[in-house]
Amino acid sequence: MERILLLILPNVLYYILLPILFLYFFCRYCNICFLWKHCFCYAVLSVILFLFTHQYYHISLALEMLLLIAYCCVILKEKLLKSIMITILLFSVYSVCNGIVQLFSFWILSNIDTTKMAILQYADSIYILITIFFMICLLWIILIYFGKSIVAVNGLHLFLLIMPIFFIFVVEELIRNTIYGDTIVLDSKLGIVFPVINYIEILFLQVIAFICIFTSLIVYQNIIKSISANQTIQLLKQQNHFQQIYMQEAQTRYQQTRSFRHDIKNHITVLSELLKQNLSQEAYQYLYHMEEISKNLSFTVQTGNVVIDALLSSKFSVAKQKNITIKCDLIVPKNINEMDWCIVLSNALDNAIIESSMITEQKRYICVTGTQKGNFYVICIKNNCREEIKNIPDMGIGLYNIQSVCEKYNGTMHIKLEQGMYQIDMLFIISQQ
Repeated sequence: MERILLLILPNVLYYILLPILFLYFFCRYCNICFLWKHCFCYAVLSVILFLFTHQYYHISLALEMLLLIAYCCVILKEKLLKSIMITILLFSVYSVCNGIVQLFSFWILSNIDTTKMAILQYADSIYILITIFFMICLLWIILIYFGKSIVAVNGLHLFLLIMPIFFIFVVEELIRNTIYGDTIVLDSKLGIVFPVINYIEILFLQVIAFICIFTSLIVYQNIIKSISANQTIQLLKQQNHFQQIYMQEAQTRYQQTRSFRHDIKNHITVLSELLKQNLSQEAYQYLYHMEEISKNLSFTVQTGNVVIDALLSSKFSVAKQKNITIKCDLIVPKNINEMDWCIVLSNALDNAIIESSMITEQKRYICVTGTQKGNFYVICIKNNCREEIKNIPDMGIGLYNIQSVCEKYNGTMHIKLEQGMYQIDMLFIISQQ
């Protein structure tokens, strides 16, 4: 029984426990909920893979990587490039840990009294357990210090991390195959006589590989921070541009209002003379003209913020020129920065106006509403769109900017498309202080 256990335990550790740990850390690195049903299914697939490929190490290793990539793409719905990158990272960390433990294992075997061989029957299990423990510690450290950067992995930036990590993985496998091989020759007096290993050189290579993993992650983290900083700068430039435009419009209306107030005495005098001469019709027309002027002095929308009033009045003016029906019920809280409002509303309304202008005039409609409950404030902007659009279009720069503003206030953005209606909901968590 003990003999059977000694034969089975290393395979259980390597082909069941290790794949489960790979899947667990993959979920942690991608912020995916780790479910035990996924754990069970993946363990079964890993065992099946082992039964067919355990005699061919290289094929088995490649298929293990492909299995994790395929499972995460198909079952966990993760993007292909990200699945590839994280899989390579996990296997590279394992290879480095395995290489370091293997080096010290050979050094110990070459220096112990091999006449006492009893401990060697447990060597495989101990070797795998130490490797797994070392790998778990290293992956936890990477998760703690680089987790946010890994979650942010996207697009071509992946290759900045994939290539050096993959190179480390390839080097580790070459060391394992060309230096260690699959055969060990032990002599009762001399210890390991084959393979002959220069432990200092191999230790140097393993340490360099260990350092390279962390330096690659540090460099990538700094690149992600730099990209994020550039995006923030571009966002601030856009905010400043919109702010200047709408402040200028507000200033123009203010000057017009001052002029109107300055001339109000003259207007009253004219009306008085017309009434004295019983020219009531002319007086009525003059009053009507004054009413039109006063309407132009005030914003068509009243949100409680003069900058937002100027912005929405400008956008709605464009919409009305395109015969788009507008409904607006929006009171903005003071806790959100005016420039952030400009980014959110201008980008969302620009998209809504463009899309609405592409359908028949009878269906052109835009609705803007805002609701606050406690610390939660939700803006909903919806518009009719082309019925042939069945899927939500990819996010452009405008929507990415909206999403960035929402995240700034610990909120989120949600887009919904159904029955020819496009709707964007933006949640902000604001302070009551």
